[in-house]
Amino acid sequence: MRIFTVFIILISFNSLYAYTIEGRLLNERYFPVPNVKISISNGGFATTDEKGIFKLATSKLPYNILISDIDNFQGVIYSGLSNLNPELILFGSIASRSTNVEFVKIFFNPIPAGSMALVKFVSDDVFYSEDITVLPGEKAKPISVEWSSSSSSITGRILYLERNQTGYTKYAEKVITVSKDFYLQNISFDSSTYYMKPQTSYITIYMPDESFERKGFFVYADFLSLHRNAELLLNATEGDIRNTRVMVPQTLSLGYRLKISGFADMKNGAGYISNTYSYPGSTFNMTAEEPPELTGPQDKYYFVNKNTLFSFERGSGTGMYVVHFHSYDPVGDLYLATDEREFISPLKDYKDFLKGVEFSWQVQKYNPYISVDDFSKVRQFANDLGYKAILTSELRTFRTVP
Repeated sequence: MRIFTVFIILISFNSLYAYTIEGRLLNERYFPVPNVKISISNGGFATTDEKGIFKLATSKLPYNILISDIDNFQGVIYSGLSNLNPELILFGSIASRSTNVEFVKIFFNPIPAGSMALVKFVSDDVFYSEDITVLPGEKAKPISVEWSSSSSSITGRILYLERNQTGYTKYAEKVITVSKDFYLQNISFDSSTYYMKPQTSYITIYMPDESFERKGFFVYADFLSLHRNAELLLNATEGDIRNTRVMVPQTLSLGYRLKISGFADMKNGAGYISNTYSYPGSTFNMTAEEPPELTGPQDKYYFVNKNTLFSFERGSGTGMYVVHFHSYDPVGDLYLATDEREFISPLKDYKDFLKGVEFSWQVQKYNPYISVDDFSKVRQFANDLGYKAILTSELRTFRTVP
């Protein structure tokens, strides 16, 4: 009889947690985020490991996730998830934690007058490195390389691309392994280095006719087989321009596509940034987007309480929403990833992040994701291939009732 009772208890326990969730937490530069608490509705909680991985159980689908970064007074809620292997973004987190950062000094022949060079570290491992521009007369530049602390070194390539006013004149790359606590590492693109001369092509870009406070675009060489941060900035243009031709390399030894990032800012502080892909020799028409419009409460509303309804209009396209609440003093942030466009004030339920009496709120729409569940799916490619856009509403402030 005792054995039978234990058997029944085990069955009941297992039925309570019918689904196992194995996910990963990344920051907005796609680095894993370790040592952060993940709580799940109808279940328990876990802490992310050094690779940002967590494992939880829940009794039913869909479920909600709460990410609690208490050390930084930051929380993120994902609502309506059904994915069993979600890839979650810790919104508002750009600076990487638990990372290695080292510098490499790049040497090259002096850049001739009328020319410039672009230098970048890229890798197929998780990394971040800024684009470096080399101007006439310069012979050396430092470049920083950031990678996960779970590894003592990272192997990648230093890219060197030189151009003048009429075309691209030199391209070279060198494999390098950057090691932790090995300062300062050097690499040379000198006269003995083999350079190839990439053919020069153009892409014609038509900007939106709509009038904005500020608008422009960036063109990148995006290396699709490498990590998502592996892109080389080729051009940055800003202004009220109808159309323009941008000089781009026809081919490089690393396979790439052109990534075009358009942006626009409006007078009320709203705006958008869009990303899409093209190829040398093409003509591209940039699309204007309409950000979500906040409807309630009104700006500088001083009577928000636990029953206040927050709402906003859809904006253009299909997408899911991230609502950002910010507390000014003490500083804290809560991000709500949702498919809904109205909800009751979250302040009373999330006092760990939202304290004080003065706050702001803003909405970002992520196109073309059809739901939060769609947004959290693990990406099948190293880089996104289709059209993506982030539409940002105006910023409004409010105060709570004392």
